Amino acid sequence: MKIFHTENGKEVVYVQMQDIMYLLNETDIPIPATIFTKVFTGVIIVDDSNRFEFVRFDEEHEVELFKDLKFIIDFDQYKSLTDEHLEEEGKKLATQANEIAKKWNGMTEEERKQNSFLYDDHRNLGYMIKFLAEIYDVKHGKRTMPFPDFIKLPEKPKKKLFQFFRRKKM
Repeated sequence: MKIFHTENGKEVVYVQMQDIMYLLNETDIPIPATIFTKVFTGVIIVDDSNRFEFVRFDEEHEVELFKDLKFIIDFDQYKSLTDEHLEEEGKKLATQANEIAKKWNGMTEEERKQNSFLYDDHRNLGYMIKFLAEIYDVKHGKRTMPFPDFIKLPEKPKKKLFQFFRRKKM
């Protein structure tokens, strides 16, 4: 997940460790050295205890890189969506992934080599769906994340309390 913010008149981006690891391990996208130096000071092991932590990037080329990476979910685009809209977004992504899979499965080995980007696109769509589910969980209090201080989470919808009244016997 990524979060863009303006600080002292300059745009910055906060990106979760899990996304940075996905970028490094699952894509062929060149990573600027500045990202490495900000993230990997010493030995870092990313696991469940720190995968949701955010790292701040403030250099213009870093911000632009993360703007271009559509498979890393922008929290601001989804945080205020209703459950129904989140589900719709997930279904759209699943439909795209299924269309890619159908196309991929119909290809010969040679066609797959020539269209390897489809495999990457399919994997990235699955990654996005996974993080839509994380946003849903955050909104419903099932998951907590160490958001930067400026983030204000939308309030959970309050459950309506129903009272049942018994008629008095006359």
